[in-house]
Amino acid sequence: MRNNQRRTGASAQSPAPVPTSADMAYAVPTEFVELPSRGAFYPDGHPLQDQETVEIRYMTAKEEDILASTALMNKGLTIDRLLSSLILLDVEPASLLIGDRNAIMIAARISAYGPHYNAEVSCPSCFTRDTYIFDLNKTNLTEDCFSKSFLRENKATLNKEAKTFDVVLPKSNVTASIRLFNGKDEKSMNDDIGEETAVTSVLTKFIVSIDGNSDASFVENFISNSMLAADSKYIRDLYPKLAPNIDLKQQYTCANCTHQEEMEVPLSAEFFWPR
Repeated sequence: MRNNQRRTGASAQSPAPVPTSADMAYAVPTEFVELPSRGAFYPDGHPLQDQETVEIRYMTAKEEDILASTALMNKGLTIDRLLSSLILLDVEPASLLIGDRNAIMIAARISAYGPHYNAEVSCPSCFTRDTYIFDLNKTNLTEDCFSKSFLRENKATLNKEAKTFDVVLPKSNVTASIRLFNGKDEKSMNDDIGEETAVTSVLTKFIVSIDGNSDASFVENFISNSMLAADSKYIRDLYPKLAPNIDLKQQYTCANCTHQEEMEVPLSAEFFWPR
């Protein structure tokens, strides 16, 4: 963590002007956030290509204005506008991979309001609703995609040039190449997926080629008419493990029945608006 202080050089010919109170401003602290992707899956020329960290500003009242904007919320632009305001690099927020977006948001929340997150949860055993305190500092990175043994066990290989994973489907022995979702893909998926094509629509979002054929019509036709159910389930279960992300699961203990279970941290409005 360091202060993002502005440095200026004085002219050799004339002294620097004395700043007035109107010119003076407090420097906003910054911090470096570790990216789950390590920058390995961004295309050539992307500002985060091969970057393992990204520098962000601490949240200020300006960012609280963004979070409070009903207009931005209704347009689905709140998170993108928040990320754009926080990240020091000139980068399109929608181009960030999902795991990297999550890492930045969690870091921003911790620096703004602290690591303790009070969320309302329902006990899976007795169904009692209670407020549980999650510690956001206890999150871990999911990095199976960088493990050679994990990839080998799941018959997957990383295509470094294409930034995709080639996965051999266990039932048909067909090779499917898959890519990772970014913010734009996530929004598109939420907008486009319908009840009647929920499974096939999701698959067409991240499978980019079949046995080396990347023609979109061919891939879509294979998924809709030829992909075996066992292969479909296999690749849908594998995808979340391949995608580098922040693990938000934490141990939950019910105050009523003492039931214990690993639970996903719920991201509600309380996340950025703690009481």
